[in-house]
Amino acid sequence: MNVYKQKLNIKDQVKYLEDKGISFNLFSKSNAEDYLTNNNYYYKLTSFRKNFRKHPDGPNTNKYSNLDFAYLVDLAIIDNYLRSIILEIALDIEHYSKLKLLHCLENNKSENGYSIVKDFMVNQGQNKQVIEKRIIEKCNNCYVGDIIQHYDGNYPAWTLIEIISFGDYLKFYKFCADRWNDKDLLNDFYLMKDVKALRNAAAHNNCILNDITIKDSKHKTNHAVKISLKTIKHQRNDKHLSKEKTRQIVTLLYTSIHIITSVGVKSKIKNQLIFFKKRVYRDYSYDFNPKLKATFDYLFDAIDIYY
Repeated sequence: MNVYKQKLNIKDQVKYLEDKGISFNLFSKSNAEDYLTNNNYYYKLTSFRKNFRKHPDGPNTNKYSNLDFAYLVDLAIIDNYLRSIILEIALDIEHYSKLKLLHCLENNKSENGYSIVKDFMVNQGQNKQVIEKRIIEKCNNCYVGDIIQHYDGNYPAWTLIEIISFGDYLKFYKFCADRWNDKDLLNDFYLMKDVKALRNAAAHNNCILNDITIKDSKHKTNHAVKISLKTIKHQRNDKHLSKEKTRQIVTLLYTSIHIITSVGVKSKIKNQLIFFKKRVYRDYSYDFNPKLKATFDYLFDAIDIYY
């Protein structure tokens, strides 16, 4: 169904939010207008309202309950911090998964690094041309173009993983896992599928927290992840891991401690997560929003388990 909405100027946007029950007690209307002009845009900021309840009946039916503009601003800032942390952790996971894969290749005496790439390409069937096209499109890229030109289609594994997309890299990762019958690598692959989804969202600056309390998961939680959370009550795990974004964040955290081998990198991640925990309740406790607070508290418990 196509829905056409009227374009609103900044003052009209603030008025519309007020009509929807959003208050301006903690954040004045004039400051809100300034914020929407210089800091964030209406559509993105207001997406965080999805975490708040509406009055079910009475004179304020369908108007938001206990939602001040200040809370939207606060969540937008927290979300920005979280996206940055997610992206950095995801990039670290990608790097150390490549290190792990190449160690497996080095320890396999039957592999020379070239034949496995040729076999992988053949295994891809019609998708082979898609992967090759994506590589060729980077031929003049100032970062990887010289590598592509130098090897001219005859890529060893350690070169291939530097020039293909993360999605194609995961295909290669699974191919190696299947080829070597390596269950650990295969489990990594399924973990990194969730990492990929979260990484792409963060890299494209998509909101993470805008509907974190309501978006149901389409996938089951990885068994190893569930086992790692055994100190949390079973029912509480089921409740929160049934939400897609929470499940993906927890999976990212587990994957980071499972794949990243550097003590220094893990220490850096720990410090970032400590900062995130302190920032969430710095200005507001969110006691007035039990579902959102419960989600934050669950993520804090998961962070404490892993870091």
